[in-house]
Amino acid sequence: MKTNRGTCRKIAGAVLLVAAGLLVWRLWLPSESVMRRSTALIEHASAYQLKIDGDSVMSFAPDTTYTPAVWINRLWLLPSCLGRLASTPYERKTEIPEDDFSPRLRAWLTRELAANDSVLGGLERQQRELRYYLRVHGVQDEGYTEIYRYALRINTSIDSLRHVDSLLQKALIRRNAEVRLTTRHAVVYRTRGRLRRETVDWTNRGEGDSYMRFRTRSRIKPFTAAAVSLWPWLRSVKEQYFLERYAEDGFKACRKPQITSLLAVKSDASNGFQQNPYTGYGIRYAKEGIEYAGYFKNGKREGAGLCVDSSGRRTHGLFADDTLYYGTRTDATGTYSGDMNRHGTPTGHGIFINPDGIRYEGKWTEGQRSGFGFAIGPASLLHAGEWQHDVYRGERLIYTSERIYGIDISRFQHDIGRKHYPIEWDRLRITQLGTLSRKRVRGKVDYPVSFLYIKSTEGTTVLNKYYADDYRQARKRGIPVGTYHFFSTTSPAKKQAEWFLKNSKVQKGDFPPVLDVEPLPSQIRKMGGEEALWTGVRTWLKAIEEGTGKKPVLYISQMFVNNHLPYAPDIKRDYPVWIARYGEYKPDVRLVYWQLSPDGRVDGIRGEVDINVFNGYRKEFNKFAEGCQ
Repeated sequence: MKTNRGTCRKIAGAVLLVAAGLLVWRLWLPSESVMRRSTALIEHASAYQLKIDGDSVMSFAPDTTYTPAVWINRLWLLPSCLGRLASTPYERKTEIPEDDFSPRLRAWLTRELAANDSVLGGLERQQRELRYYLRVHGVQDEGYTEIYRYALRINTSIDSLRHVDSLLQKALIRRNAEVRLTTRHAVVYRTRGRLRRETVDWTNRGEGDSYMRFRTRSRIKPFTAAAVSLWPWLRSVKEQYFLERYAEDGFKACRKPQITSLLAVKSDASNGFQQNPYTGYGIRYAKEGIEYAGYFKNGKREGAGLCVDSSGRRTHGLFADDTLYYGTRTDATGTYSGDMNRHGTPTGHGIFINPDGIRYEGKWTEGQRSGFGFAIGPASLLHAGEWQHDVYRGERLIYTSERIYGIDISRFQHDIGRKHYPIEWDRLRITQLGTLSRKRVRGKVDYPVSFLYIKSTEGTTVLNKYYADDYRQARKRGIPVGTYHFFSTTSPAKKQAEWFLKNSKVQKGDFPPVLDVEPLPSQIRKMGGEEALWTGVRTWLKAIEEGTGKKPVLYISQMFVNNHLPYAPDIKRDYPVWIARYGEYKPDVRLVYWQLSPDGRVDGIRGEVDINVFNGYRKEFNKFAEGCQ
């Protein structure tokens, strides 16, 4: 009997000892290892759904937020996690009326429609610019492929916005529309060195907790994770302790793009990773705070991670052998994404978008646009070409036999000094593009004369005595020919037009007549200033268009474009332009012809000849010629 009592005492003592041990174990603060293994992230991915007649027709205003969380046990004394998590609450910033078709919802839909139309208008302007560029360029031009790909993205965006536009308009018309917020939750955690993501369900069910509770649909806690218990007494204190001390302390400086670093194991800041051959996710600290958060291999930064410079700028980048080579950074000037040097400075190929929506894509050197690139925005023209020290210089053409070249002539191609030289029409061949500027020529310069312009008149009295024969010879050999008039600031524009029509030929198949306008600033002032100049130009252009049935071309210099054309936006808009610019960069305006040199050489013509290039390749040239029939 005594033996039985002794045995019972021993058993009871053992049970009490185990219970006391279990109680102490549960009351004991978790170790740092358990803290690390108990943390996770909850991903809250939400979006609004626009429903018409009960059917969801559009999802918009997506928003993804991450909050720190811990794996928890249901029973504080026993291991009973079964996939449960506790997370701090989150707030969605986007506020949209979530109700049936009410005045508030109608007002919101109206605002969204207006904003959508504004964005759509900007994209359509870009589309027109890109279409023009692609029409007059070819795959052999530098940057054509990149611009073509961007144009495809713009087209896709426009189609998408037009669809959204139609849905918003339909929702405004129909009175059975409603908006509902939908949110999906998932847990993101690290196990066995890899990131995992699993859908979870929100399980608070109105229990009044100050934290959010979730449970994985598999009802399983990751094997490598540790679950903590919430004490049944002093619950609010315990919630704050775990959710702020355990979960938030390691993640307080992190946001959505740094998921990998959120799940990192912190390094020993005193040792540093150069001396510590650590492999895995970790954080390197500097005096100012976090210097790098991401993946390490043998103590060196490798793969994806976040780096923070001394000024606090954050770059989400890719690293190799402890060196940054690609990244994305957003600051007050805009967002850059592309190649970087080890100091985080844009170097190589990259994309930059400023707050006004102007996008630059191309080459960079030490943080400045340098080399070929293109820039375009919702309200800006396309600038495609060479950049130097962050300034756009222009497009440098590559001259090949695929381009369309022409010449323009006057009496000076016949009379040189006191000597007269006939044109040998059967020998015409362009052999030199001029020497006033550098030109990138591929292959030998031996191009046919694909079009030709001849001066016929000047003012109201001057006539080129060689015009009629030159015109006849060009037509005889099938060379597309056009005629130009030199504008005088001392003669009435109407009489100049009459003089041109009387002495010029503009037949079917001929290229459009041209008005050559090259006045000096002193001549413009003497004739009455800008208004008088442009009134005369308009008079001549309209009279010739009425008299020939062809819209004339305006021939001007680059200096004239810069100083005088802004005073006549209607002419810039309504009339094609032929520009004389003898630099290496193509004129940055829409044009038909570019006179690229006054000192070219042509077999069959003695002396120097103006060389011109058509703005486009064979397909565009043929289309232009067909329009002259």
